[in-house]
Amino acid sequence: MDPSDVSRSMQDVARQAVREYIENHSRADLLDQVLDQELPRYAEALERLGQ
Repeated sequence: MDPSDVSRSMQDVARQAVREYIENHSRADLLDQVLDQELPRYAEALERLGQ
């Protein structure tokens, strides 16, 4: 356990964990969406680079 967590309530710890979970998953979803939209545009060039 992180020593700084000792002075924090369980509710504060839970809130922070939920915030981090939402932030990380929202970021991953956004990245997936951008890749799905933009990657096809460069598919041919990326395929040629891979050869």
